[in-house]
Amino acid sequence: MGLPYAAAPLTRLSVAVLLTLLIWPVVPAAERMGYAPEEFAARRQRLSQGLQRGTVILFGATTPTPGLRFRQDNDFFYLTGNESLNAVLVMDAASGAAHLFMPKLTAGEIRYEGPNWLEESDAAKTYGFASLQPLTALPEFLARRRGVAGSDTVWTRLSERDTVNSGRTDEAINTARRLTNPFAQHPTEDALRVAALREKFPYYTVQDVVPHLDRLRLIKTPREIEILRYNGRISAEALQRAIQATAPGKFEYELEAEATHWLLKHGMQGAAYPAIVGSGPMGNRWHYEDNGRRLNAGELVVMDYAGSLDHLTVDITRTWPVSGRFTDAQLKAYQTTLEAQKAIIAAIRPGVTRDTVRRIAEDIFRKNGFDPRYAYVGHYVGLSVHDVGDWSLPFEAGMVMAIEPIIDIPAQQLHIRVEDTILVTQTGAEILSTGLPKEVEPLLALIKR
Repeated sequence: MGLPYAAAPLTRLSVAVLLTLLIWPVVPAAERMGYAPEEFAARRQRLSQGLQRGTVILFGATTPTPGLRFRQDNDFFYLTGNESLNAVLVMDAASGAAHLFMPKLTAGEIRYEGPNWLEESDAAKTYGFASLQPLTALPEFLARRRGVAGSDTVWTRLSERDTVNSGRTDEAINTARRLTNPFAQHPTEDALRVAALREKFPYYTVQDVVPHLDRLRLIKTPREIEILRYNGRISAEALQRAIQATAPGKFEYELEAEATHWLLKHGMQGAAYPAIVGSGPMGNRWHYEDNGRRLNAGELVVMDYAGSLDHLTVDITRTWPVSGRFTDAQLKAYQTTLEAQKAIIAAIRPGVTRDTVRRIAEDIFRKNGFDPRYAYVGHYVGLSVHDVGDWSLPFEAGMVMAIEPIIDIPAQQLHIRVEDTILVTQTGAEILSTGLPKEVEPLLALIKR
């Protein structure tokens, strides 16, 4: 029996909807993943096993992040998961038993900013700490630690801090540049803390905990890898939408807006670093951030942008022609950069050294007639987009890094960068920023679409 006449249009509509769903890209649910308290307790235990004796003291951030969502100090968050201002971690390095000190907030502070863990019942047990105490108890607690056998050493941060988009070396350079100004001679907050510890507790030997922390942060945990995979996929999709929005006459900030919308829509707390959308001559300015220029036909766009999720970052860059077609010179440079990047990633596996993959990339650049100076440019990625780690170490499973060979010829307004974030696995390398085309034809097809 045929369908009643009135049902036929509904059936045609249902088929149309079904076809639309089949061809429309799947939109992932927004997700902020977070960590269980056991993740931070396990990190503290691993640090304890490396130190074996003494007292660890680490300080949280003391001021909000101006104009942005607050982001806790990287090292402090890595060991505590706590997002409170003016918090202090004290840990017995022999046992890993940890104590957290926080300000006792007023009713007004709680009303406007929300409570900290001191206001939660059984919070110490919930978050895996031996005790949670008001900040006023800290000086006496540290003084009493002197009577604990083997606690004559204080481990704290003597090296520079790192931030979401600035590594320890970057911060050291920024401080050095500031000190050239005769009216900006104030010490860093970390330097003042160290001086205060030495003055108030002269009977302690103060040592740098950073090398031990950096070694832990270098190898990502299963939960971190899970978060990085999600971040990599969403950040790649964000850049794909920016590429699709490209056309002569548009402004760089319009591409940034397309990508930012996708990042925030899918749970990112913010960007891993300010968006770099450099067209024409701005492409040769590696850390260009104004993004106010109009795109012109015949030019290239270099876009470097990704998200920050649950304190973890990724790093992605693509380069493409505004009008959807490379010139011969642009194409040769692009194919050389892409060949080098793919060769580097293919060569990475546990035990291989950075020098080995650098030589592979340099040979590819030379073969194609390009200066090999930036043939292998890369960096670790994690809590900071320029994350901590020793590059003299061979690759290990669990390392995460950005691979970005670069050709830069300012006189030709030519800057080609193809960058992905990868995870070193037991057998090779996994691209975390997956799903974003970099082969020439699929990349150009995004623009034409």
